[in-house]
Amino acid sequence: MKVALVAPTGNIGSHIAKELLANGHEVIGIVRSEKAVPAELAGVSFKVVDIADTTAFAAAIAGADALASAYGPALDNIDSVGLVAEQLVAAAKVAGVNRLIVVGGAGSLEVAPGMQLVDLPDFPDAYKPYALAHRKAFNYLQTVNDLDWTFFSPAAEIGPGEKLGGFTVQEKRFLANAKGESRIHYPDYAIAFVSELVAKQHLKTIITVAYQ
Repeated sequence: MKVALVAPTGNIGSHIAKELLANGHEVIGIVRSEKAVPAELAGVSFKVVDIADTTAFAAAIAGADALASAYGPALDNIDSVGLVAEQLVAAAKVAGVNRLIVVGGAGSLEVAPGMQLVDLPDFPDAYKPYALAHRKAFNYLQTVNDLDWTFFSPAAEIGPGEKLGGFTVQEKRFLANAKGESRIHYPDYAIAFVSELVAKQHLKTIITVAYQ
């Protein structure tokens, strides 16, 4: 399978790229500028593209079986998440790539019918701008009916660590273990992400993964 991956060198993106390569997939890495390539990503075919240029972006991903995005906004450009979602959809449609999967935010997951995590009164202020930006992207994707998209939110806490397995994937609802912890390590998130990308089990919806 040929997968175009936006932001393949970040914390989450690099693990997704490595998982794709480990499973024999071809990876086109979409980056904003040339930089030193980590040895573990030597199998990625990098292309420098301004994703705001729909024509150039579509040309870079033409022939791919899927478009994936691990885009994460800079501190001074948090609101760009929604715009990037629109740019991904636009390029995918022009290129004829029907499968789109993006790294989302846990704040858009439901904690009760009609209530999302970000709407809770004790949701941390420091993370709220990111959560709201990701929700804007999710809301936009819900208007897209002609692509097989998935908005894949990590657990509330995602970070480095070993592969542990024992995680659960589910749609819409926030996931936590019996202690109330919601967490996942980068490599296990990547395993779940790549599995969903290929299997297409959860289309036109939000999903999440967390240890149980």
